[in-house]
Amino acid sequence: MNDAQGGRALSPEARVLLLSAGGSENDDRLRELLVAPLDWDRLCALATRERAEPVLYDRLRSVSARRGVLPAGAAPLERLARVSQFRMMHLEQRLGDSLSALGRERVDAMLLKGAALALTVYGSFVRRPMSDLDLLLRGGSAVAGRARAALLASGWVTTELEQLEEFFEGHQHLPALEDARGTGVQLELHTALFFEGHPFRLSPDDMWSRATPIIAFGQRTSVPSVHDQLLHLCLHFAWSHMMATGAWRAFRDLDTLIATGDIAWDDFVRLARSSRGGSCCYWTFRLALRWSGVRVPAPVLEALKPPLPAFALQRLERHFAANLFPTESVCPSVAMAYTMWRAGVRPKWSGHGSVRPWDRTDDLLFDETMRMSGPRRLAEHIRNARGWARYARAVLSG
Repeated sequence: MNDAQGGRALSPEARVLLLSAGGSENDDRLRELLVAPLDWDRLCALATRERAEPVLYDRLRSVSARRGVLPAGAAPLERLARVSQFRMMHLEQRLGDSLSALGRERVDAMLLKGAALALTVYGSFVRRPMSDLDLLLRGGSAVAGRARAALLASGWVTTELEQLEEFFEGHQHLPALEDARGTGVQLELHTALFFEGHPFRLSPDDMWSRATPIIAFGQRTSVPSVHDQLLHLCLHFAWSHMMATGAWRAFRDLDTLIATGDIAWDDFVRLARSSRGGSCCYWTFRLALRWSGVRVPAPVLEALKPPLPAFALQRLERHFAANLFPTESVCPSVAMAYTMWRAGVRPKWSGHGSVRPWDRTDDLLFDETMRMSGPRRLAEHIRNARGWARYARAVLSG
């Protein structure tokens, strides 16, 4: 990694967080950043957004110049870490309760994302913090009602999301359930991996056919194969979240999965291409390598690279980096963000057809300038000249 090249794309606080997602080879750079002034309030906000508090706190203590001692400004991070540890231990318990409830109803559920990784490669929920549990139901919608009733009887309650009935039609999961004890943790029952009409050749049946059975909390359950976990990670980050949410978790999970030694890279490249997820994997890998030092093999990056010149790839990388967190030089136009995402992911080249990730979330991502007439939109962009200048410096300079 070379912070001098495009380093202005991210603040020191964002760099600290992303470096903590990588391995011990990042320790020296972390120490350098810890010596320099840091905005600890900003760092805490970023860590909370990414659910990184306990991992970040432990990592920074381990690399600090005075081993185990952080600056006074880090005190809030310690408090956040302790709260997160409690929440994760409680969430782990709630998963056990939930699997037991589903088992009594003879409903098969596969652990997805954080829960699967926590029980297999991390060894604990504290080491892999998350905000919710994701369970994929065998049988999909046909068993969803029975599964949901079992969970409601075992300490989960509905939320205001129940009112969004139209939105959840064709969505990949039911409205989230919330812990009845008021801890704020949630559970999502998935009937699919992505919303209806998605472009990927990766179905629940595919996942179940390659799944690994495990015993968790005395219950038989399953986790995706290591290649499916890695592919789902990349598609979730680069497509579903458009590389704007969950970077720390995605990069750290990637680093941890690579460290297992279980990835057969030639097989994974074939899976990524055949599933139409090659460009999403490329950008996840490239950003993780650049900002977290994750050791993705160079031939893998080359095999998945979209057909773009090096100059364009570099500018797109800076754009995506500048939009990883809301505290950074975020692109001042949603329309521009969509354009840059299309330029990088290359949906037509990837075989995605006309479907885009924002098709179901436009009301959440749409900004008012996109509804304005041409002259009014231009006037609004002129008023936001400072934001455009900051964005241009981050993406185009150097």
